[in-house]
Amino acid sequence: MLEDLTISDIHSLGKSQALEILTQITRVEKKTFPASEAFPFGEELWRKKPNTRVIYVTRTSQGIQPLIAYALYVRQKGVAFLHKVCVAEPFRRKGVGVQLLKYLRTRLQKEGCQYVHLWVDKAREPARSLYMQSGFEEHEELLDYYSLGRTGIKMILDLQRVS
Repeated sequence: MLEDLTISDIHSLGKSQALEILTQITRVEKKTFPASEAFPFGEELWRKKPNTRVIYVTRTSQGIQPLIAYALYVRQKGVAFLHKVCVAEPFRRKGVGVQLLKYLRTRLQKEGCQYVHLWVDKAREPARSLYMQSGFEEHEELLDYYSLGRTGIKMILDLQRVS
């Protein structure tokens, strides 16, 4: 488990710093997801959209602070839609995803959010396991959600039940 993590919101940064983080996120995104699923992490995400947030994780002890994980969510009233959670390859299975989701859960609870929804590829066992470990429950399956033959699973975290 990595101990020296800093979790931040790109909206707390100045434009040039935010664009550098978004560039790093884009690199990790392209390495991790198929082109059809890669999200465009551009400047518009840094602009003050009150219901869209990009959270990122760096190492506290590292001088350069390379990006090691990120998440993107959109809030609509009492529900947050988690669109992306990604941990860079060298940092997987070290507790980074667990810490990031715990941070998000606490933040969203403080903001008055009641539920977090997400879709995950049924074949992505490590991601599903992370979400289940973090309190999400599987609610629905949708055939061909991602593409032909790739089933999506809707998962929901009830923030009112989780401490």
